[in-house]
Amino acid sequence: MTRLIPRLAIAAVAVLGAAALGGWTTVPAAAAPPTSNRDPVVQVYLTRHGETILNALHLVQGWSDSPLTAAGRATATTVGTNLGAEIGQVDAAYSADMVRHYETATRMLQGMGSKLSATRVEGLRELNFGGWEGAKQSAMGGAAFAYLTQQGIPEPTLGQLTDAIGATNPVSALPAENCDDVADRMLSSLDAIAKDAAKHRDDKILVVSSGLSISCLLVDLGAIDRVPETGIANGAVNLLTYKAGVWTVESVNDTHYATQP
Repeated sequence: MTRLIPRLAIAAVAVLGAAALGGWTTVPAAAAPPTSNRDPVVQVYLTRHGETILNALHLVQGWSDSPLTAAGRATATTVGTNLGAEIGQVDAAYSADMVRHYETATRMLQGMGSKLSATRVEGLRELNFGGWEGAKQSAMGGAAFAYLTQQGIPEPTLGQLTDAIGATNPVSALPAENCDDVADRMLSSLDAIAKDAAKHRDDKILVVSSGLSISCLLVDLGAIDRVPETGIANGAVNLLTYKAGVWTVESVNDTHYATQP
């Protein structure tokens, strides 16, 4: 996978909804395999779940889970309704296996008027924060940045930030993931989803995941300069296309679907 080298800093913790992502230089990637006009194009509408109770309480939420708030449920339905009005029905739907992801996908499908059910995929989960799970976001962020300052890294990359979260993990028996871990499993899961869709000539796929897992994937796909400073919003849609093994990021953090007509 392509790994990225920063020129400008990430100014805040992405998982807290405030990742200021600056300019990046990419390591040259291997040449993409040739494609033909006969290769099917799969459109993946990669969406962040709606607001949850733990989001509202500003608590760390990775492999921990909580249901959507009333606002989160409303957002999911609205996004589904507006997305369906714009693109029509999706051919398949997937979500991470947590309550918040499946509930978001279900309400989006209901908003579209679809009879599909989402398939749960563990690889689409949020980053595992280890012993920081359920802690105050401010506590984890403070510890991570204190560690980075001690290491002489005042302007960390997203990868360095997740590494710092792991290094300051207060419960060593509960190991944390880093951004590369998450990008690898996200891409593996999406590859499998897209290959299956291409095989069946399905061209529009809904996928629901989490903010940091989506950000780590976008970094890996070379779209870091397109992620907003505030991170991926609840209910935001990111459009990816897949053709003959090649991923293209078409749009990032599209929030207009969450707007009531």
